[in-house]
Amino acid sequence: MRTRKMMLAVAAAGAVYVGGAGGDALADPPKVSGVKLEQPKGTRVAVVEYQTDAPGIATFQFKTNGVDVSHSEIVRTVTGDISKYLPSAGTYTFTWDAGRDFPENIVSNLSVVVTLWATNNPPTYCAVKLVAEPNGQYPVYWYGKASEVPFGVNDSWWKNDWLLLRQIPSTQGQSVTLGSPGGEPGRSTDGRENLRNVRITRPFYMGVFPVTQRQWENVYGNKPSNFNNPGFYEERPVEQVSWNTVRGNGAAGAAYDWPDKGHAVDPNSFMGRLRSRTGNILTFDLPTETQWQYACRAGTAGAWNNGTTTATPADVPDANLDLLGRYKWNGGQIYNSSMSRWDDPPQDCTDENATAKVGSYLPNAWGLYDMHGNVTEWCLDWYAANGTDPSLAGDDPAGLVNGSDRSLCGGGGWNSAFGSARSARRTFAGPSTSSHSRGFRVSARAEALIAP
Repeated sequence: MRTRKMMLAVAAAGAVYVGGAGGDALADPPKVSGVKLEQPKGTRVAVVEYQTDAPGIATFQFKTNGVDVSHSEIVRTVTGDISKYLPSAGTYTFTWDAGRDFPENIVSNLSVVVTLWATNNPPTYCAVKLVAEPNGQYPVYWYGKASEVPFGVNDSWWKNDWLLLRQIPSTQGQSVTLGSPGGEPGRSTDGRENLRNVRITRPFYMGVFPVTQRQWENVYGNKPSNFNNPGFYEERPVEQVSWNTVRGNGAAGAAYDWPDKGHAVDPNSFMGRLRSRTGNILTFDLPTETQWQYACRAGTAGAWNNGTTTATPADVPDANLDLLGRYKWNGGQIYNSSMSRWDDPPQDCTDENATAKVGSYLPNAWGLYDMHGNVTEWCLDWYAANGTDPSLAGDDPAGLVNGSDRSLCGGGGWNSAFGSARSARRTFAGPSTSSHSRGFRVSARAEALIAP
């Protein structure tokens, strides 16, 4: 039966998320109460009111007949005090325009769950709108799980004017092994991939995609990338950006030297602008290389983050990597038969060659895309040539205290063979240098800071 009348059940529920996250003790989760759900007469609008007893982050889930209604498919026109950081205890409201999102269907026995999250144990997904509000700020939103992300995680929405991050869990007190075993095809033989044990003591956010050219343009105001065909550039990963431009002068002993100066960044860098325009609610930065490889693997141990290893012994196509990312053999480079060589595509090529639009290949188990191929990604660390260097092991490794080159993970990008795109691949470059095969993704500690 189909009707334009929306039938609402006034009964609604409140919920409190209680999670565990290793590391620092979690704050007591704030409480939600007095949840009310009403439909103003003559409308197909659902209005929700609720109270909180402390600052926190609020998310929601509508249900019809007890079944969750997917945000990615239906619930999109939601406005008001929800999916946001709430700075104080109080009464809040939000509205769903069900008549717009769900125009030809009955909504019966509608209820809503409002969830309050502690600021040091926030929701799974965090999103930043990279278009400033009248006050000059970028609004920040949160979603409890993938099905609550409007339009779906891999929609173009999250590759242009929005930045989407996904929370990566801690190792829950257990050690995990990074690097690669001696028999892995394509493995570096110089010791850089030697096995090491690490623990990640608290969760962190990681960009679902590498930062795109449009996202960079929104935050930084220019278009530095080589592959910038006007019809395709927006969703391709930004490249030709240095470590220094991303976060500030990274020379040893300089003002923004990691780890010596911690997460301090130049206010005029990409990360500095992103932080200030979001009210410094999250400490956006590059990931450490330990965080990067751990996030890439998503619990796997093989060469690829789909749980497989490669059987390819040389510079030839690899069936696993064909599914996971852009590399030399699936469009990255072009074979010049007359010269018997591989050539880089022209600067104005479409995304059939060189860099692919982010999200064009399969994600890993934690929903991260393009961790293999496309672009090599900057990490925070000074590069340690020996994979068993003590600075890369133990709890939350921060890397060497000084050096001359910064680490890159993902090894190779669109112009590399399979061996350079494996999970364990580590490489390096000077922090002031840039390349058309290097990009980055945003990370942040999974803790929303209390804004002044």
